Parts: sequence; C-alpha cells; structure tokens
Amino acid sequence: MKKVVISRIVLLSSYISLILILLVSTFASGGEHTEGTSIAAPIVLWLFKCLPLLMFIPGLISGSHKTASWLSYVSMIYFVLAILLMFTAGANIWGTLMPISTLVLFTATMLYTRWKKEEEKA
Repeated sequence: MKKVVISRIVLLSSYISLILILLVSTFASGGEHTEGTSIAAPIVLWLFKCLPLLMFIPGLISGSHKTASWLSYVSMIYFVLAILLMFTAGANIWGTLMPISTLVLFTATMLYTRWKKEEEKA
C-alpha cells in the first residue's frame, strides 16, 4: 500500500530529525554546561537524552508496527519536554522545532501502526 510507505518515510524522517535536533541543541547550548571539558561530555549528554529513542532502531529497520506503537508512547515524553523547552527563556529555535518534530513523529507512528496492521490483515 502506498499509505504505509509514505507514513513510514514520514516516521523515519521525523525520527531522524528529532535525534538531529537533540544533537544540535546539545552542542549549541552545551558550551555553558560543559565548558572546559572534552568533546566527549556533550556526546555523553546527547546519548543520555536520546537513549530511549535509540532503543527503537532495530524495530524501525525491520518495519515492525509494534515498535512504531511503542515509539509513539515514548514520543509523548519528548513532546512534554519540548513544550516545557518552548516556554523556557533562551530556548531559541530548538523550542519551536522540537515540539513540531515530536508531534509529526507521534502522528506518523500512529498512522503507520494503523495502516500496517490493516495491510497485514489483508
């Protein structure tokens, strides 16, 4: 089905964009928190932020609808954090991009799960 393919592409692109937004925002704002440390400190901080998202990589590669449904639940945690970030002073563009990407991720995961289940039944 074409719907499944399009929703999977949107799901994967929003998933990657959320990880990249977290990466860039960590390096952009990490200077004040990790000043005087090596480059490893922001990377470890980014890994800590992304660990719940990174656990879904094997399931997303295989195209499992169960993984996508669990990812939708986890994306809501990131959505709450993104809304809090949006109203934080000095959030800049990350406060706008993160809620948008999490909302798109949630919607795409729900649509992919629904359409993939329909495809498997048929």
